[in-house]
Formats: sequence, structure tokens, C-alpha cells
Amino acid sequence: MISLPGIVLIDDNESELDQLHKSFIKAGYPCFPINFINDDNENDSGINHVKLDFLNPRIVLTDLNLYENSKIDPKLLAGPIAEILYKIIKDGPYILYFWSKNEKDAEGVMEVLTSRFTDLKLPLDWGILSKSEFMNDNESLNIRVSRLIEDNKMFYSLFNWENKIYTAAQATTDSLFNLAKPSTSQGISDFKEKTTTKLQTMIAAIGNETLGIQNAREEPNTAIELGLEPVLHSHIRTINEASSSSIWRDAAQGIGTRLEDAMYNDVKAQLNSFLHIENLKENSPKNKRGSWLEFKSEYFEDEKNTRNIKKNFGKKVKSLINEEFFNISPVDSDKRDEVYSKIKLGFLELSAECDQAQRKTKMHRYFLSAMIPKEYEDFTFFREGKSNTAHTGIYRLPNLIVDGQEYIVKISFMYQVGAVPNSSKWLGKPVFRLKDQILSDISFKASQHAARPGIIRFD
Repeated sequence: MISLPGIVLIDDNESELDQLHKSFIKAGYPCFPINFINDDNENDSGINHVKLDFLNPRIVLTDLNLYENSKIDPKLLAGPIAEILYKIIKDGPYILYFWSKNEKDAEGVMEVLTSRFTDLKLPLDWGILSKSEFMNDNESLNIRVSRLIEDNKMFYSLFNWENKIYTAAQATTDSLFNLAKPSTSQGISDFKEKTTTKLQTMIAAIGNETLGIQNAREEPNTAIELGLEPVLHSHIRTINEASSSSIWRDAAQGIGTRLEDAMYNDVKAQLNSFLHIENLKENSPKNKRGSWLEFKSEYFEDEKNTRNIKKNFGKKVKSLINEEFFNISPVDSDKRDEVYSKIKLGFLELSAECDQAQRKTKMHRYFLSAMIPKEYEDFTFFREGKSNTAHTGIYRLPNLIVDGQEYIVKISFMYQVGAVPNSSKWLGKPVFRLKDQILSDISFKASQHAARPGIIRFD
């Protein structure tokens, strides 16, 4: 699969499209030109003749009057543009530019796009590239195109970073290829054979060492990608060290200064979720390290099962919740049932990382955990509000947003169970998976708690 350039140009006039295309190429920006078809009834979007599967543009530059309407009406102009954006915009930030002679109507078109097409993914920014100004002035057009991406500083920094990652991936492939090249060869056939054979050996060795021979055979893609990750990260760091720090400083005005509390508090949970969790689908594997699984709700419906819980954990479920995760005082006892009904009880998979990588784990290790809606945060503090956990065997994650709702998530190292994921009656659907950085911290704290020193003494 080849990902197409992140810049898309659209015009129904082929000669004008060609002129714009040449300006982008001259400025050093690879782009994908689409000749809009406005006289084919079977081509309802005007771009159906183009294979759009691999398009995910960051910049869309389109003619404003794609059907060459004699009557310039923003409502008529906006429809075809909305149809195009529905087709080519998948997700993420993009900027929209209108390549047009009707500059004065562009704002009206944007108002229609915003008000009428409410489910349309809107651009981070938009602007106008005037045909009247640039059509007969190629040099000025080339200069304007070269500055186009830099108009919005935040977009420019994100787009620049995205391209650095692509460059780092290329550098990783280059370095592997250079290792495989023979010092001498006799012609192209000999070079091809020697280089290909050595690449095959090196890639196989990377995959085998990363996941083990049997696992690499079952999942070669995962084995190779994990094996190449350290080299990729090294190239990313090298590129970042060589780049100008002013790009991000210009884009994020608050960087290097203390952020205002009101604004910062609004994004904390979102950033924690972005950095630390991956949302899972209901059919996701239950055995992956870091997966948070719901305590199967159907299990509680059988009274025999609730007795089994008490037998295994030594306490009823409500007692567990109250002692480990909540601190509801007698004054607030009327809210106890409400809180119990809103809490999500579950388990965090925390088997040894080396066993997970080599797939040696048979009986997986799960720790009892709870997801508590943010609205009940006042009940999550202990010892007159001086501590946010009941004891040192509780790990409290930074607040996370899961399925659009903010949660406090706590993990208890006191209650650990071993289970075979697919046959366990306790384990329900996967909700999210914690990423490596925070998992390392949790694993370290769990080991510390298990190995905490202490003696029995008589003084």
C-alpha cells in the first residue's frame, strides 16, 4: 500500500488545475490533482472516477465554483464542496483553501458548510487563493504556494511533525538496507541476490529474537514491527535534535510557561487518555498485557456466585468496594447505593512483560480494579482528605476519559487472581488497554508492594 500525498487539488478546469499543480511541485510539495467531472450524471460527487481509499489529506485546495454556475449563490457552491469533503476527509486536522475568482463569496460558502452540513468534519483553518490575482502571475503563485502550509502555525507544526515520522521510518529502512548491501558485487543480478538474501536473514533474525520462533511464525508482522521500533525511535530523536525548536514555540504559545489552571484542568483527563490508554472493542483479546476488563455483570446475578466471591476474596463485593476504592461516611450513607450502581468493577491484566512477549503465559495475572465516575470524586479520598488512596497497595491512575466520560481508576494490589482469559466466568468485555509507560510504573509499584520489608518483633 502506498499512502498518497497529503495535499489534494481539485478543479473542473484542467488547464487551471495543471497550473496550480506545477506551482506546488515547484515549491517542493508533492500533491494529488483531481480533475472534477461536472457533466456526468453517474459521477454524483464529481470525483468518483478517482480511487480514494488511500487518500487522507491534510490540505484540500478546491475551486469554489465547480459546476461553473452562472448564478453565484453560496448555497449552490457549498453542496459540491461538502460532497467532496465527505468523500476524502477521514479524520484529523486539515486546512481548506478555495482556488477561485469569486473570493467575496468564500465566507458565505463556509457559513453554509458550517450551518447546513452539521456532521461534516470541519477544517482547522481555511483561506483563499485568488485566481484573479495569481492566474497570470506564475512567480507570485509559486511564492504564495510555498507559504501556504505555514499560514496556520499550529497546523504547520503538526504537519511538520507528521512528516518527520515518515522521514524517520524511511531512515530506518535505509539503515537496514545499507547493512544488507554487499561490499562487492558482479552486476545487478548479483547485487539483487546478495542484498535480498541478507535482508531476508536479518529480518527473520529480528522477528525470531523479538517474539520467539514459534510466535514470529504465527504473527510475523508484529514480530518485525516490534523489532524495528528501537531503531525507528532513535531516528525520530535524531531528527528532533536537528530541527528548529521555534516551530513548536510559535504554535503553542503556552509552552515553557505555567498554564492557567482553568484551561489546563479542562484538558488534563483528555491528555491522560491520549498518552496512557487505547480504547478496545468488545471482541478484543482478553489476554493482552494492560487490558482492563469489566467484571462480568451476569456473574453477580447468581447468588451462588456472590458467595464464591466472598469465599475467594474474603469479603462481599460491596465491602471490597467500600474498603479499597471508596470512603463513604455515615453522613453520606444515603448515596451509597447510587455510588455502587455507577461504579464499574473490573480487572487489570498485569502478567510479566517477558512472558507476554514470548507468549509463555498460561494462567494470566489480574488485579482487582474500579472505574469511578468523576462526579463521585469526593468519595475517593481517605484520612480526612489527606490521601487519595485507602492504603499503599492501591494505585490511582490519573483521571481518564473512557467512552466520553471522565473516570477515576484505582487498582488494588491486595486482590490478585489467576485466570485463563477465554474460559473465566469472571472476565467480561475489554474496555481499554494501558500503554507501556504507565504499565511499567504500575508493575514497579506492584512489585514494591509485594516485596515490602517487614518483620515480626517483640520489644
